[in-house]
Parts: sequence; structure tokens; C-alpha cells
Amino acid sequence: MDTAERLSPRARMLALGLVFLVALLLRLNGIAYGLPALNDPDELMFEMGAVRLLSGPTLNPGWFGHPATTTIYLLAVLNALVFAGGWALGYWTGPEAFAKTIYVDPSWAILPGRLAMVAFALWSIWLTWRLARELAGERVALAAVAVLAVSPLHVTYSQIIRSDMMAVCFMLLVALAALRIARGGGRRDFVLGALWLGLAIVTKWPFAVAGAAVAGAYALRVSRGEESRGGALRKLAAFGLLAGAFGLLISPFIVLDYPVLLRNLQGEAQPHHLGATGGSPLANAWWYLSGPILSSLGLAGALAAAWGLGLLARRHEALAVLLTVPALFFVLFCFQRLIWERWAVPLTPALAIAAGAGLVWLLDFVRGRLSASLRTATMTLLGLAVIVPQVSQALTDARVRNNDTRQRAAAWALAHIPGGSTILVEHFAFDLLQGPWQFRFPVGDAGCVDVRGLLGGKTQYSQIQQARDQRSNVDYGTMNPGMRGTCGVDWAVLTQYGRYRAERATFPREYAAYADLLSRGTVVASFAPEPGRSGGPPVTIVRFERGLDGQPGFLPAIQE
Repeated sequence: MDTAERLSPRARMLALGLVFLVALLLRLNGIAYGLPALNDPDELMFEMGAVRLLSGPTLNPGWFGHPATTTIYLLAVLNALVFAGGWALGYWTGPEAFAKTIYVDPSWAILPGRLAMVAFALWSIWLTWRLARELAGERVALAAVAVLAVSPLHVTYSQIIRSDMMAVCFMLLVALAALRIARGGGRRDFVLGALWLGLAIVTKWPFAVAGAAVAGAYALRVSRGEESRGGALRKLAAFGLLAGAFGLLISPFIVLDYPVLLRNLQGEAQPHHLGATGGSPLANAWWYLSGPILSSLGLAGALAAAWGLGLLARRHEALAVLLTVPALFFVLFCFQRLIWERWAVPLTPALAIAAGAGLVWLLDFVRGRLSASLRTATMTLLGLAVIVPQVSQALTDARVRNNDTRQRAAAWALAHIPGGSTILVEHFAFDLLQGPWQFRFPVGDAGCVDVRGLLGGKTQYSQIQQARDQRSNVDYGTMNPGMRGTCGVDWAVLTQYGRYRAERATFPREYAAYADLLSRGTVVASFAPEPGRSGGPPVTIVRFERGLDGQPGFLPAIQE
């Protein structure tokens, strides 16, 4: 890894530019998937926080589950810019018209938010380049960003409005500041590191472990005799206090609105979650290793990363600043009750750097042992083995996202459900609003809520949050059984039934609710995901000869 760089500066810049071009194209491919429907419910949750800020107006997001304060603030700024641009061009006459537009077609707010996540993803690749170059040289850095650019996991979460990609950027900035501290950096690096850590924490709670990079930097300085142990501990304590102060300055309502914080954290801390219930720490570790981590690198990339981790661990700076944080993340996630693919996202930069280190070592190993033609062939085959399967998988994932079971079900509904019907839906089916129907959405203790009334402002978001209570999922199965009589519908488009059926041993009450529901109707269509072709949950469409309460029903809008 310490061999002289063999690419000219111009060639390196061209190669780096090509990597970023490929990264951009992969992340823009199919980015409008699902719209105007929202297949990831968290996207609407973040956007509702942004709308709350603008409609208040207020600086209190009103939700602190991630806490995602920076994400919600960013979305509010983007929404304001979209409104200003559309107002200047005559698309809407004022804030009320803009709000009405995005409630009917949230694409106006969601697509700019997704593009912002793409921008943060590209920034994370650039920061990975900088960190890898400082730790292992430009060839390793170039190989690392090539691996990260085509990582299907990284591509997927570059296209979703979530807090993960933003937090990864702040984590990498903390690592860069920690590296400068390890090399004798001054007060500026100390303050900037604390700022980045504060931002990381108020973006996503688990990223507090990014502070371990700074702890590693001071431990390294102590081991070199450049810092006393007591002095390092005092500086670490001051660093933690400063990071906390920055976090509170950026997100003061975490304290000012602490009852909401506690309620949100309680809601996040669920022992079971549909489709995400974990097992023992060892079982969780195997799930991450054989699932998200392997898919993020591919087989060839994973083998290179395994070797590269050993090489990097021998370098004190890399061990202290780069590897400590992902190791802590991995241990933390393995001991959680839930497992999520997205929790592997913060591991991707370090794994990409490790893969880059392994690939460069292998190239140097064969360089002196093979003829020029064989070296060229080996390098070409190695690059193809790492890059091509990942690009192919990223393209397949995009195709799957753009052929979702929920959109297939919506197309069927538009073609077959008679006008004037009342339909129960369990996902954010904005693509069905164009139809001549009424809709009901099951919300916890509120029962089936009138969707058009909700979108028209007749039902307040605070009421929905209160009715949801601590439920991790909002669907017919988790709805208060005493409120089932409010669901007087003619049709139901069920997106959660198939998932509860698959996990009925864990969720017996929820499954029983669906079994009772289906016993009173007729299944007329179903749509299942197909590997490599169609994604999403199994969707079941049910027709009822009469409403669920025995007659065609209608739920008046819930008033404040």
C-alpha cells in the first residue's frame, strides 16, 4: 500500500471523474420509483415534519425518533425553495395552493428530497476518497471509491429520504478531524470534530459512536508519548461536552420538547417488528455478514475487503481512526432485537477502503511475478469481477423498485374497481387518488380515517400521532379491535396481510384480525414480489359484497 503511485495526476483525475459519473448515473436511475405513491412510509414521516416546520411556522420538528432533525430541516428548506420556484413560475398562487398540490401529488416534495440524498451520497464517496488517500494513498483511495460507487446497498439508500446517508457524511467528517488530531492538529480540528459529531448525533442517534474515532486518535497520541493519559482524558471529556452542546444548539427541542422525545424513543424501542425481528447476537452477526454486507461488496469485493481489513489493522492510524467505529457499529447492531439492512450503511465506507487496500495489495503482488500482458489481463479480470456484478445488481435493484407490487395492484384497481366505491388502503397510495373513490386508512385507536379528509386538513397530524400511540406499524392488524366498525368499505387493498401471515407465530393477534377480515370478503386479485423483477410486499385485493359493518359505510372526518 505504500508503493509509489503509478498513475499520472491527469489519469487519476480522469479515473476519479469516471467513478463519480458512474456513481451519479446509478443513483439517478429510477429515482422516481413509486411516485406519486410512497413505498417507504418513513419518507412521508420526514416530510410531515418538514411541513410542520413551514406551516407553523416553527423550528420544532415534533418528532425525534432518529432524531433526524437535520434531515427534517433540510427538507423544509427544499420545500421552501420548490414553493418559491413554482410560485415565481406561476404553478401555484400561494402557500395553501402549494400545500394542496403536494398532498395530492407528493412528488413535488419527495423527488427534491431524494435528489438531496443523492448529493449526500456523492459527498460521502468524496469524503471516503479523502480519508482513504490520507490513510493508504491515492491508488487505494481510487479503488475504494470505485467499490463504494457501485455498492448496491449504498445506491439503494442514496435514493430514499432517510437520515442514514447524511449521518454517514458527518461520521466521515469526524474521522477526518480525528486523523488530523492524531497527527497533532490544533483547536480548529478539535472544534470541527465536535461540530460534526453533534450533527451526526442529531441526525441519527447510533452515530454517537463516531466519537470513538477521536478517542482512538487520543489513544494513539498517548501510545506515542505525544499526550499524557490525564491530558487526553480531559480533552476527550471536553470534546464530548462540546459535541453535546453543538447537538443541543442544532436541535434544542430535544430538551425543550422532551415528552415527545421520550414517547418517540419508546416507540422506536420495540422488541418485535414485522419483517425485522432479529435473533441471538451470533444469528444477527451472520445475517448482516451473509446479507447486507456481502451484497454491498459482492463476493470478490468481500474477499478483498477481508484481506484489506488485516492490512489496515496493522497501520496504527487506520486502526484507531477508521476501523474502531465500524467495529463498534457492528457489535451494537448485533446485540439489537431488530435487524435492518440499512444499519449496515455506515459500514460501507470502511469496507470499501478495506476492499481497495486488498485489491491494491493483490495487484502489487502479481506485478513482479507476471509478464506485462498477464498483468494487464489479471488487473482487467479483477476489476471486472469486483465491479460488473455490483453494477448489474444495482441495475436489477432499480428495476425491482420500479416494478413494485403496490403499483401493480394500483393499476389493477384503476382498471377494475367501480367508481363510487369505498376502499381500505394500508399504504400511501397517492397514485389511487385520481380514481373516483373514497378511501379509508386504518390508524390505531382512531379506526379507519377518511383519507381525503386527512389530506384536506380536516384531520390534524397531531391526532394521527396520538391515535397511532406506540405502534411500530399502522395497519388493519394493529388497529384497535373496537374500531373495526368504522371500516365500512367495499374493497380492501391489503399490503400487510401477507407479511403477517408469514410471521403469524410472532404476531398472532394481528394475523387473526386479517383472517377475520378475509372471511367476510372475496379475494379477487393478489400480487407477489418476483426476485429480480418485482419488489414490494405481497398485496391482496378483497371485495366485500357489503361493508365491513354489514352495510356500505362512510366514516365522517375526525374533527379537532
